[in-house]
Amino acid sequence: PSCSYPLVLNHIMTFSKEFLVHLIFIFHLLNASEAKRCYSSSCGGRNVDVRFPFWLFPKHSSSCGHAGFNLLCTDRHETALKLPNSKPFLVREIDYEKQRIRLNDPNNCLAKRLLSFDASESPFSPLHLVNYTILSCHKEDIKPSSPYKPIHCLGNSTSSFFATRSDLASSMPSSCQIYERLLLPVSSPLSVDLNDQEDLWLKWDSPNCRDCESNRSLCGFKKDI
Repeated sequence: PSCSYPLVLNHIMTFSKEFLVHLIFIFHLLNASEAKRCYSSSCGGRNVDVRFPFWLFPKHSSSCGHAGFNLLCTDRHETALKLPNSKPFLVREIDYEKQRIRLNDPNNCLAKRLLSFDASESPFSPLHLVNYTILSCHKEDIKPSSPYKPIHCLGNSTSSFFATRSDLASSMPSSCQIYERLLLPVSSPLSVDLNDQEDLWLKWDSPNCRDCESNRSLCGFKKDI
């Protein structure tokens, strides 16, 4: 018997094409399944680890996290949280076991941001709410030795604004004028001056992943675990 090499070669080429098509199909299936999985992620470097209930745009799809827990990366590769009716805050830390998130102001004026802070339409709430009195004082009436520090991003060349706990406002110079009284979010109820708040801790109660986190287990939607 003799062999027809062109015929054999033709069969080999046909098999190779079919094998290649199947290989490409399997590769796409694997990629599709990987894309749907929700891994922890970050904005780069030693940045905040982002995982459920949070999700990081655009690295995660919205199905990877809970509503209201979307984070984003800034142009400087920092993690940020955008609350409703607010400019973004920088995220310094997320404590998944205690369900707390630590925020700061990208312009280094957190005290000013706290004067109009509102988290009512978000899943987050302050650790404490304390009554503060906002005062306007002439700069010449405030001694350098005063324990109170002005809110540096408010005021003008002649006046400064101060925010102190309402129960201590009477210790301010009598020439200071009360500008407003507000119930403000703070991380510690013992903070005398609003400028003491270098960061703002917020908490969330739902979804509750404390048991999963304490057991070093993954937390997520039931269909994804």
